[in-house]
Parts: sequence; structure tokens; C-alpha cells
Amino acid sequence: IGPTKTFNIAAALTGAVIISNPEMRTRFQQAKAAVGSGAVNRFGMIVAEAAWTHGAAWLDALLPYLEANRDHFDARIAATIPGARSMPLEATYLAWVDFSGTGLTPEEVTRKVEHGARIAVNKGPTFGLGGATSLRFNFACPRATLDTALSRLEDVFVPA
Repeated sequence: IGPTKTFNIAAALTGAVIISNPEMRTRFQQAKAAVGSGAVNRFGMIVAEAAWTHGAAWLDALLPYLEANRDHFDARIAATIPGARSMPLEATYLAWVDFSGTGLTPEEVTRKVEHGARIAVNKGPTFGLGGATSLRFNFACPRATLDTALSRLEDVFVPA
């Protein structure tokens, strides 16, 4: 568990592991020691405590905002980019879009998105088999930023 993604504090480099099985806990501790991990991160502890103690109101406001951004992103992809399909996901601020129905190769899609629309994405193949025609987008941003990115996507996929 950890507050890093929930509270946007990944730079604090903190997390927690709860392992009730003693044998598994020992194996985990050995693996952690083998890679040199496990040093206490005082800054991370302070930030995590502050997030968990005082962040509920912020998180309560964030979740509906992200849900609305996700719905907006999915609807615009479906309405404006023929052959693209955004998977309906929950509990995330990332969208997974399959471009296999566009008739373009994965390389052409990536070139359009990264060079034409100037949007940084995560490429599907880095997540394993079956991701070759997909890209991952982050929609955790102000709505105006999301709309700008969506308009740029539309511009490169739908000729005027």
C-alpha cells in the first residue's frame, strides 16, 4: 500500500507492505536487502503521514473530477476517432486506448500521437503481449489541458 499515486506524491518514494505470513515476510525482507532497498525515507514518512491524516477532503474532491475526466475522454475518443476504442476502466487516472480498428499500424498510430499531436504516452507493448495496438494516456489534469490534448488527437486522426 502507499499514498504515492493517490496523493500524487510519487517523488516522496514511500510505500508500505503488510505481510502477515512470516515466511513470505522473511523472503520479502531478504529480497529487499539484496537490492539495497529498505532505508528509511524521513521525508517520505512525513509526506505520507500528512496525506493520510489530512488528505481526505482533497481526495474526496479529486475522485469525482477524475471520473468526469475519464468519462469525457472516453466519450470524445469514441465520437471523434474512428476505429479507436477507450477501455472502460475504474479506479485509475489512466486510459487504455486500442487503435486496432483505425487501420493504421502501431508505428503510424504512435507517430501521429507523439509527433503529430505532441502527446507523451505509454506504449502498449511495454505492458506485455496483447498491447501492440494500444496506448495509455493520463487524464489526471485540468479539463482545459485534456480538451487541448483531445483536440490535437482529433486533428491528426480526422483529416479536415
